[in-house]
Amino acid sequence: MTIENDCSKFVQKCHKCQIHGDLIKVSPTELNAMTSPWTFAAWGMDVIGPIEPVVSNKHRFILVSIDYFTKWVAATSYASVIKKVVVDFLRNNIICRFGIPESIITDNGDNLNSHLMKEMCAHFQITHLNSTTYRPQMNGVVESANKNIRKILRKMIDNYKDWHKQLPYITGISHNCQNFN
Repeated sequence: MTIENDCSKFVQKCHKCQIHGDLIKVSPTELNAMTSPWTFAAWGMDVIGPIEPVVSNKHRFILVSIDYFTKWVAATSYASVIKKVVVDFLRNNIICRFGIPESIITDNGDNLNSHLMKEMCAHFQITHLNSTTYRPQMNGVVESANKNIRKILRKMIDNYKDWHKQLPYITGISHNCQNFN
């Protein structure tokens, strides 16, 4: 009967929860969720990084993609996220595994909006959309996944320097966190 109150007290006393907890900087507003008409039809894509400390294989960035319908997270670490890496990630981790999406939503980063990306989207007839330049929250599902991955990484980096080996587990955890947020 008192589990909710007990959990609240536990989190308030937990040192890691207090250090890595969310800082709410804005007042709550009504959410306008982007939806997808069916599974794997719309994907959001973003880059996390650079991440310190650099791991043993020199990876400093994580390329993250999330399906808007299922909230499935696909993420891979890289030493640098150049234009070819983005296109290869899209082909290998999205198109080959889940099929050709109807649309992909990215921010305005040069590596996410290259001529290679435009050519691939044209070839597969994928609509490539960009979030608003000064408002990355418009691609909120990806930003939420990024926040969860960063939070989990911060907790892991204290004790584990080769976080890239744990990334598949992190994205599984992040996927589960998306269902509860």
